[in-house]
Amino acid sequence: MSPSPFPLPSFIARVVKGAGRGRTIGAPTLNLSLDDIPHTLKSGIYACRVAWNRRTFAAAMHFGPRPVFKDSITCEVHIINHSIRRAPLRVRVEIVKRLRGIRNFRTVGLLQKQIEKDLRQARTILFQ
Repeated sequence: MSPSPFPLPSFIARVVKGAGRGRTIGAPTLNLSLDDIPHTLKSGIYACRVAWNRRTFAAAMHFGPRPVFKDSITCEVHIINHSIRRAPLRVRVEIVKRLRGIRNFRTVGLLQKQIEKDLRQARTILFQ
């Protein structure tokens, strides 16, 4: 895949309540308001940095539909190597690299294995 001629966007988004599904499959997330996502952003999985309260964290972001759950479009970030006690009201997201497009998985277990791969790839990119 050739690099995009356009820089990846950075944006500020409000954190909204989600279904809590990420936590149940081992990848808790902060859900972001779709109203705050740049219209030019393609669906996919991204390595990114997320900041609030003068701290910056490595993260992986999902933007798009959730076909394994037959659910609507969402944007959510999983903070790598950090537990969040209290969700912030807003975050700044700096997208570093698009990892892949959205795919469907036959089972939640297969999705979990792919999430593990995505997180390993994001760590490699963000912690080099």
